[in-house]
Amino acid sequence: MGQVITVFLQVMVLLLVPMGILQVHTVVQTHNELLEVSAAATKYISNHGGRGDAEVLGKVRAFMSQELAEKSLTLSEEELIIHIQRSRAADPVLWSHEDEFVLQAELPFPLFVSWLPGEKTMRVVRHGTVNMMDYDL
Repeated sequence: MGQVITVFLQVMVLLLVPMGILQVHTVVQTHNELLEVSAAATKYISNHGGRGDAEVLGKVRAFMSQELAEKSLTLSEEELIIHIQRSRAADPVLWSHEDEFVLQAELPFPLFVSWLPGEKTMRVVRHGTVNMMDYDL
């Protein structure tokens, strides 16, 4: 009976450890890709500005889809949620020089195995400043 229990425990360890390692690897890879894409989007906003919230969000979404396609990342465009909000603005419409913004990128938490505990979303928050002058727009 002791041998049956030992074999059962060894099989459990052989199955669970690789699944846990794969889960950790998937989460770390996804988080690193989310960090990379959000940094690129923050830099894009800083260097381009815009003529309104809708225009900035549209340009960032187009840039993100192009970035995801070129780099062949594992992130999917449909799951990626982007929120951009200005925290300081000189003009209520124009995103121009020294306007500060917060970019928040979210993804559903990548679960390889559904019974492992974890959060529901993975979130990255970035702060930036627009470097374009209003006459450059």
